[in-house]
Amino acid sequence: MKKRKLIILWTIFIAVLFSLPVSANEVSAVWTRLYKKATSLSQKYNIMENIVEQHSRDMIPVLEQALQEQVAHFSNTGNTTTRMENTKFTKLIVKELGSLKDHEAADLIWQVVENAGDPFLKGEAIIAEGRVGAKKYVNKMDLMLRNLNLNFGTIQNQRNNEIVAYALVMALERLKQPESYTPLFFAANGWYSRQSGVKEKAQAALLTIVDDPTQQLGKIITDTKEYNLKLAALTAGENSKASPENKASLAVMALDQGLSHSPQNVMEKTQLKSLRLEALKILENGSAKPETAVPLMKSIIIGYQTERLFDEDEMLQLFETLGTYSSDASAKIMASFLSYLTDRKESGGTVPFRISKALIIAMGNNGNKLCFEELTRAQYSDSWENSIKREVKNALGKLKK
Repeated sequence: MKKRKLIILWTIFIAVLFSLPVSANEVSAVWTRLYKKATSLSQKYNIMENIVEQHSRDMIPVLEQALQEQVAHFSNTGNTTTRMENTKFTKLIVKELGSLKDHEAADLIWQVVENAGDPFLKGEAIIAEGRVGAKKYVNKMDLMLRNLNLNFGTIQNQRNNEIVAYALVMALERLKQPESYTPLFFAANGWYSRQSGVKEKAQAALLTIVDDPTQQLGKIITDTKEYNLKLAALTAGENSKASPENKASLAVMALDQGLSHSPQNVMEKTQLKSLRLEALKILENGSAKPETAVPLMKSIIIGYQTERLFDEDEMLQLFETLGTYSSDASAKIMASFLSYLTDRKESGGTVPFRISKALIIAMGNNGNKLCFEELTRAQYSDSWENSIKREVKNALGKLKK
């Protein structure tokens, strides 16, 4: 009953106060005095709610003062009710300072980040740092997100960590610093549950935080041990605003990685194949045609010839890619392989039909006159079937144009 009377008196006082013609500075001064005279947390909270409702930058001084007092007596101890009330009150102040983009409050807010035991309060403070533009704390937030990406702790801690991680992603996306790209990438491909929204939010942030993440992604492709992350980095580069040349350079790195490692189990074999296929597709569809990719593609052909290291899917994609190249080096590789296949046919051996057809189509698309001799040999060889000879004729026709 006593509390109800107090609320009624506050309401009457506020109504009278704002019916008077006073300036914004005077209003701020009044609220500051009222806040100083409040003796209980409930009184302070009622006053703060009214301050927040005004959403005025003139109220920043009293908001900062209130947060300073909370930080000075910050504690995660006490009974549950007291902790909850203090958390709720501090969160109200922090959120409003963030909404008002009070850059001067960044240090105070960071003290909340470091000391808050409640994940929702910590998260609100982190989001506020993003809103106030606290770039000085980006490195610390990057480190926090890296640590969370490692997924240490119990299941309960994981739920709390997801709350904090989501806040970190939101803040780092707003602050847009290049050094945040890598921890955001690992968050986008991390352990977080679908319900948390962390991975989806981080994935969206990757598209806006850096236009050209080639440097960051190149390091991930070459340094990380997980093949699925190498593939994710390659895909992220393809989806970025990087230049065609830089996208192609990432594809070359990925192709090299896909050929340099030996799988230890079926899953790794599948992952490495996917990495090679995606790299080849990017090289096929991109406008940049780096010659550094040609020796790598040659090694695939050699591996197929000698040990059948690569399957038909990869060989078909390989020739689709080589067909988009027009260099002498690429033409020589294909001519040499066609010579190998023709030799096998003429000696009575078997050759894969689809691979042979794809190779000949690629030689025609390549358009280099260095393909002429081996295509002509295949045309007049008695060992090749008519369907293949029709493809050879079409390829030769393209060379003559």
